[in-house]
Amino acid sequence: MNKLNHFIFALALCLIFVELNFLNLFYSILFTLIFAVFIDYDHKIFKKKPWFHQRTWIQEPLGFVFIAIPTAFLLSFLNELFFTLVLVPYGTHILLDYLCVFETYPLAPFSKVKKREGLGIFIPNSEKWKEWQIKGVSENYFLVFNIIFIFLILIFKLFLQ
Repeated sequence: MNKLNHFIFALALCLIFVELNFLNLFYSILFTLIFAVFIDYDHKIFKKKPWFHQRTWIQEPLGFVFIAIPTAFLLSFLNELFFTLVLVPYGTHILLDYLCVFETYPLAPFSKVKKREGLGIFIPNSEKWKEWQIKGVSENYFLVFNIIFIFLILIFKLFLQ
């Protein structure tokens, strides 16, 4: 899934769990950038793999267990809200990656068990996918859903609460 989808979806879910004020909005944006968007920058480090599978074990379910949960627990000593603001973006990142048509390694780094194409719902907007005749829905449609989703959450938080 692209970075904009990761950011908007994770931020929308974070906003559900926080009281809407400037500081919480700032924290939600910051933690969403770090744990939903920036974790994709491991792709820049591991360029040896093909472009469609540059994900490392930190973007798999066991990465959530070994990185997100301990980080959330430690940061919760600074502010209880940080527990949620680590787990929600990290978890949504993994969820969105699993909705896309990419190879996944659910038990990485302990096993090489591979699931061929994620859940295979969304595909990148690219000609390669057409050449390979992989079926799916363009992830651009999910972006529209995300924009509507965050808009509805903001309306609810600002006007209906």
